[in-house]
Amino acid sequence: MMDLTIKIDKIFNESIKTIKHDYNCSSFALKGSDLKTDIVCNHSLYFDSLKKLCSVFNNLFKKSNNKSDNFNEVIKIFITNNKDIFREVKYLFQNSAWLTNYEVEKFNKATYKTSKAKCTNDEKFYIIKCYEYLYCIYNTESNYSLIVTSNEKKAITMINILLLIPYLACGDLYAIHGGLVSNGKYNILITGPSLSGKTTFSLLFLENNWQIVTEETTYITKFGKILDYNVRNYFNIRIGTYFEFKDFLNRCGIIIKNSFLDSLIKSKKQLFQLGKKKQISIYFENLCKERNNVIRKTITHVLDVSLKKNATEMAIKKINPVKIVNRFLEISFAPTTELFRKLIKFNKFKEEANMKRELNRLFRNVKCYSVISGLDYKKNFNFLLNAINLE
Repeated sequence: MMDLTIKIDKIFNESIKTIKHDYNCSSFALKGSDLKTDIVCNHSLYFDSLKKLCSVFNNLFKKSNNKSDNFNEVIKIFITNNKDIFREVKYLFQNSAWLTNYEVEKFNKATYKTSKAKCTNDEKFYIIKCYEYLYCIYNTESNYSLIVTSNEKKAITMINILLLIPYLACGDLYAIHGGLVSNGKYNILITGPSLSGKTTFSLLFLENNWQIVTEETTYITKFGKILDYNVRNYFNIRIGTYFEFKDFLNRCGIIIKNSFLDSLIKSKKQLFQLGKKKQISIYFENLCKERNNVIRKTITHVLDVSLKKNATEMAIKKINPVKIVNRFLEISFAPTTELFRKLIKFNKFKEEANMKRELNRLFRNVKCYSVISGLDYKKNFNFLLNAINLE
């Protein structure tokens, strides 16, 4: 039997050669402070998204970009939806000769619902499977990466995440689980634990003429500037939230035709419980049209939200920004980011203490609030704005 590393090397190099010779290829580059990512993509579905991501990202770092283009580290990523390559890599992933190590085990434990990673015995190659529609092979010797996808629109979300993780690893970016809403004057970060109501509150602001800038994850630079780009191209809306905003969603042209949903006549509390198990995917572009104003570059407010079915009033109080800083650090030292620290040969990784000092400085003047709400959040929207000192 051919050695696994040799087999991967053959498939890897032949796939990259195929992509390079595709006349439909498009080239992009992400340029951080010391790390550059060259991207070659042969799939027109991702062209506009990748072009915009690179444009927004590079604009944030243009003052710190090395003018001579001599970066400390360069990653090259090749992206394709070639069916033959996808089939070959999918079959390769099932090879029993793959192994795991400490970082891979941590990654697999943290992402067991969505992703799985493996590595070769010599750790030259790592492979990551995301859902059923994306595989990523990383060559640690060359810093070349091959991403293959099936014909799945949601794959762009995982591609965006994989492209940005190296910049989290080296400290150019920080990220937090939470969306950002804006009215042009104020930028409010909405964060909280899983199932706390982050998307629900984002829709509440959207219905009241605010704009959703990001959903699920918000990225900022080490200088506190917002990456004004929504990495995730779809919402997962819980059933209870769907019914609460059904009329608004219909006005946006989003009509979910589902006999199961139509047959549901339940109380808000029942829908709240059901919503923890059932959800609906809506593409971001269908709900959030082109923005009509320019947003500020930094976060002005943070809401740490929590929806509780038995709460009778909305309780709002100031909280210490340290709590939010710690949430940003959670992703910087999450197993996914730690795995990429091992993959990339980068000699300028920041210590956690340095990152914490940097974030504390960035959030020193940001107004942070805890918001605990019952299911009557709609009627309390103006109360919420007043409580956090917005006109």
